[in-house]
Amino acid sequence: MMERRDPRQGRKRTQARCEKQATTVKEIVTQRFGESAGQHPFIVLAHLNDYLETDAHGNTGIAQLVQWDQVVNIVDRLPEEERWTQFFKGNRQCDLPFAYRQLDYLLLSKSLADANGNAPSIERRGMPKRADRYSGPRFPGVGLNEPKASDHCPVVVELTV
Repeated sequence: MMERRDPRQGRKRTQARCEKQATTVKEIVTQRFGESAGQHPFIVLAHLNDYLETDAHGNTGIAQLVQWDQVVNIVDRLPEEERWTQFFKGNRQCDLPFAYRQLDYLLLSKSLADANGNAPSIERRGMPKRADRYSGPRFPGVGLNEPKASDHCPVVVELTV
């Protein structure tokens, strides 16, 4: 049995909930727009708190939504090394390394994505300086670890509707 507070088990512990949330979002969109929902303009904007890759911490719970054929994850328009929206500083006690991952998503309907080919930008000025994959300017007062604006980065895109 997994210990509730063990950070090494967090992804395995939350996988079923993430899958349920992804299923529910798809159901809401399908109820609103029908089986060919991607033909209509909509956006799913979400902090999904999971990433697509399968690793030692478990399987993803969000693939059915993020890889749904009715939406486009526009962060995929960026070079692979720029697709992260969250920096995890790691946990030495649990032997968890630092990581850069996409946990925050802007999923455009297929029609909206097709009409707007531009790539998004990811706002990283609030990241702690320890997140050294980003070497650009920081907001005033941001430190090595703290203070920081957030451990997540907003995804921004201009759209024509």
